[in-house]
This record gives sequence, structure tokens and C-alpha cells, in this order.
Amino acid sequence: MATAMVREGLRFGRLVVSHEDTPYFWRGRFARRRWSCDCDCGGSATVREDRLKAETTLSCGCLRDDASRERQYRHGGKSGGRATPEYQVWQSLLHRQQEAPVCRRWQAANGRGYAAFLADVGPRPDADHRLVRRNAARAYSPGNCAWEHAPPRRGTPRHFVEYRGRMMSLGDAAAATGIDYRRLCKRLERGWPAAEALRP
Repeated sequence: MATAMVREGLRFGRLVVSHEDTPYFWRGRFARRRWSCDCDCGGSATVREDRLKAETTLSCGCLRDDASRERQYRHGGKSGGRATPEYQVWQSLLHRQQEAPVCRRWQAANGRGYAAFLADVGPRPDADHRLVRRNAARAYSPGNCAWEHAPPRRGTPRHFVEYRGRMMSLGDAAAATGIDYRRLCKRLERGWPAAEALRP
């Protein structure tokens, strides 16, 4: 195809040559012939003859767009601009890795991480289920995660805690004890007594 003469009706990928267009003008002179082409997707494009012959242009641009969409949605977690609940949970895990690590299998690129995640935990049964770790000290990984029906949360951080006989905000208590504020909140979320949570 690379050496074929360009003429009306000839196909190059998704493009079918319609008619010759105005030549490509470069440095004050006509340098390349150009052809108007109809694309299988319904679009059109004007393409230089050398690019048709070399098969470097094979569509009006839709081929590139389709490949991009395929890379983005190959795992099936997103379509039409909408994400499945499982995909949203998986994305949330990846974004919160500073709080809890995620196994490397679920971090694989090009959609493989999500596909592995879905294969390991399965689809969410319904909106009343959420993903939980059986052992909070271990990473999000196969065998340590499962969908549970509306499991009770372990608590929410208190706005104030008692420290050395007086009530203090969590921020002040963290500063006074030298504990990272986020670590203190996590301890309280997990149900630690305030006295233990405030220990460095």
C-alpha cells in the first residue's frame, strides 16, 4: 500500500479517497499533493499524499480517539463518563495509600489493577455493602478484603479529648503529645481509649 498510486476510491485504513484537494503550500511553493478523504466514522479529512502512501494517516482522527478510549475503559469500570461503584471504591483505595497501603496486584497499570481488584473481591452486592479489611493492620489485598453489609464503623474522631485533666482539641492534644494529628484521629476512629490514643 505504501507505494500505491493515490486515486479516487482507493482505501487507506478507515479513509476512502474522495477527490484531490488543493496542494500543500510550503516555503512559497506547492510541495505536496493533498487528497480529500471520507472516513468510515462519517467524518472527513484532507491528507497529504505522502502520508497516505506511508500509511501514517489512516483516519480522520477517530482511530486515535478510539485507542485512547480503549486504554481508559478497557477494564469496564467506566463508560459514558460514569464509573461503577466498584471502580469508585478501587480509585478511592489508590488515592488513600498514605493512610492504608494497597497490594501491588491492585496497582497494576493499563486497567489491569482494576481488573485484578474486581476478580478478587467480586462486584458489590448492593448499595448497603462497603469494602472492609479483616485485619486493619494489613494492606488492602486479596484475602484481607471483603464486601460487608452495612458494617458498623469503629467510631468517628472526637473533637475534644481529655489530656492531663483538661479538655483539649484534637489538634492541641496532638501538638502537646507529639503525635501526628492524622494518626491520633485514626486511633480514635478505631476505638482506642483517649489515654492510649495520646501515647506517643
